[in-house]
Amino acid sequence: MTKWAYRLVLILIIAAGVLSVVLTFKDIRFLPHADEGCYFRYASFISVNGLSGFSELFKNYLFDPHLWLFPSPLRVGYICLSAIWLRLTGPSFINLAYLSLVFYAFLLLISYYFSRKYLGPRLALFFTALLAFSPLQMALSRRVLLESAPILFCTLSIWLFWEFLQKKNHLKLSLFIMVYSFSILVRESALFLTVPFLIMLLMDRFVYRRECVLKYFILVLLLPSLIVFMIYVFLGCLPYVFSVANIVLGPPQANPYAVLFGSGPWYRYLIDYLLLSPWIVILSIGFIFYFFLNRLKDNLVVYFFVIFISNLILLNCFNKNLRYAMNLDLPLRLFSLLMVDTLAHKFFSRQAAKVVFILVVLLLASDYLNFYHLFVQEAIYDPTSFSLLRARQMIPF
Repeated sequence: MTKWAYRLVLILIIAAGVLSVVLTFKDIRFLPHADEGCYFRYASFISVNGLSGFSELFKNYLFDPHLWLFPSPLRVGYICLSAIWLRLTGPSFINLAYLSLVFYAFLLLISYYFSRKYLGPRLALFFTALLAFSPLQMALSRRVLLESAPILFCTLSIWLFWEFLQKKNHLKLSLFIMVYSFSILVRESALFLTVPFLIMLLMDRFVYRRECVLKYFILVLLLPSLIVFMIYVFLGCLPYVFSVANIVLGPPQANPYAVLFGSGPWYRYLIDYLLLSPWIVILSIGFIFYFFLNRLKDNLVVYFFVIFISNLILLNCFNKNLRYAMNLDLPLRLFSLLMVDTLAHKFFSRQAAKVVFILVVLLLASDYLNFYHLFVQEAIYDPTSFSLLRARQMIPF
């Protein structure tokens, strides 16, 4: 295939994903008294009052305990983007839902752009298609929730950091720092990525024996947080930001919903993903065992494994919900594709390309049917274990 043929297929994949989501918009029932209403109010308030309104948002949140049950205004990056969007399109829930869809489309674009460099155009198209029909990505790209924004900027941060590891220079480091800082402003849990980034710097220095000076560790550890802090100062939120952060990081006992639906063992995320995309999880786990038992060497795979394990461990320290674990989707779909490709070349070497195509299409069909059943027919709003198990008729409620 030519370069233009690959680009045409990419456009068709993104169009198919977007159209598949748009066709379900007529079935959405927005929830103004849940998180969706909270994000809409934040965006509407800032679209009218401008950046000077953030200090009032913080103050209102801090002094009204009822608001502590909802997302905090710490997520100024997303609030600004959604406020600008509402100024352009008009204040309505459906317009803000379309912003989530835009983030979803850009996620697919950047995923193909970067993965093409390291996987080749053929596998990059398959990888992008698997992301496009991820039940979680599709479900949250149709809601007035912020999740499609952090997965976009976190994914971009992950790829930019990988680019920096390949060839360290100030331009790549600066670009990564800017995007990663904004990721934290979109959602504070993006700070979790600092851990795998630092682990990879350590591995770069002591395992791969490549140049990695001390200033890189300091810049990655401190500079994004410092930039975020300075933006809060610029917005006039300094008197309130630490108190609001303390509320957000406080014990979940204050939120009965989080206690009832966000608890569980460390493997709860894997069970929830099994309920969403069983074959993706099975293939991914199989690839992880295959890769390490055979002592294969692929730095990109190791990098995404560090991303996966770090996030899985750190996410268990807080309220468990798949909405917060969307960073796991990226490595899971990459590993599942690599497992399919490995199996095809091992057992069908002459027809490997065709076999991979057929298997990926089957995975896409399975994922789309799961999305449609769970989030359209069953109308799941929050993908908690309870909601997923009930929709699968695995619990008697």
